[in-house]
Amino acid sequence: MTIEAITKKQLANELQLVNERDETSENAVAGLLRTPLSRWRLSPKRAILQYVRDQLRAAGVDDATSVPRVLERLVVLGECDEVYVGNELYLAPAEPRWVPVGEGVGVFLGVSGPPEGVSRAPSGGHRDIVQRIRVASDNDAARLQVDGVREVSMAEWLSPIGYLRHAARRLRRPARSDTITLASFWDLLEENLAEEGLPLSVDAEVRTVRGEPGQFFGRHDAPDPDGRWAATAPNGVWCAVRRGYGEMHWHWAVIAVDGEERRALDLYDSDEWRWALLARGRRLGSDEVVLTSSGSVRLTFPAPAQLRAAMDLLGVSSAPWVWGRKPGAPDVWALVE
Repeated sequence: MTIEAITKKQLANELQLVNERDETSENAVAGLLRTPLSRWRLSPKRAILQYVRDQLRAAGVDDATSVPRVLERLVVLGECDEVYVGNELYLAPAEPRWVPVGEGVGVFLGVSGPPEGVSRAPSGGHRDIVQRIRVASDNDAARLQVDGVREVSMAEWLSPIGYLRHAARRLRRPARSDTITLASFWDLLEENLAEEGLPLSVDAEVRTVRGEPGQFFGRHDAPDPDGRWAATAPNGVWCAVRRGYGEMHWHWAVIAVDGEERRALDLYDSDEWRWALLARGRRLGSDEVVLTSSGSVRLTFPAPAQLRAAMDLLGVSSAPWVWGRKPGAPDVWALVE
């Protein structure tokens, strides 16, 4: 037996912690996060994050900025849940499940990894954190069931749909999809705007989404409004942003325009704003546009976190707002009620 000394950089490369451009691999970070969650089970979030940062540092990888972002993606995928124990935030592994996504491929959701004997499908690269598996026959599905891995449809995975979390916050009580639809979520925001919205001064800088769905969306923080963004809006209620205290500081909001008067309701975060955009389109009968081909799905709008995660389940992202899609994959957007 021989012992060979290697550098930290060589170790990072052998463990595939970095990609060919020496960027921290999100796929590898996801694997590092699953390890303590699988071993420790219910654990303080800070302890999990520290463990992963220590592992990266030991291999000479100084850039750990992706760690909380990857953990957030694992939570949205449903591999683990955030829960409070006392006043501290903990992470709890979720029940292992798998979701069929077409052409004999499924997605395994669980921090322990697929059971022994279940074949893995190829990863989509350093940014692909989804655990893909081969489920080509009834025997493969039965093996997963015997090992306690339950099959769930995409519709089950989407339940509860993400806008209900924001609706519950505004209602201060649980919200259910049989009482609050996506369209009525927009009604709720309009009611909150009427009751709690604050008047905007004449010189307040506001940008609203006015262009037709399907057009180039543009950036809300571009030097000048572009794409579907506009600096003015006619009478009505609009999804918008209003400038804060800095050049790049914008508040996500819905605004009501009535002649020279404008009122704004600040939203909780960008995720609630993205659900508001979808809800407004649904209420007005002008849904946001999803372009689907035989092998890909392209969005023309910024999707909420849950729906971006659903796209990650279906296939690997090949460009911003573009994901691969296998034949027979479920139609996520038809399931958004």
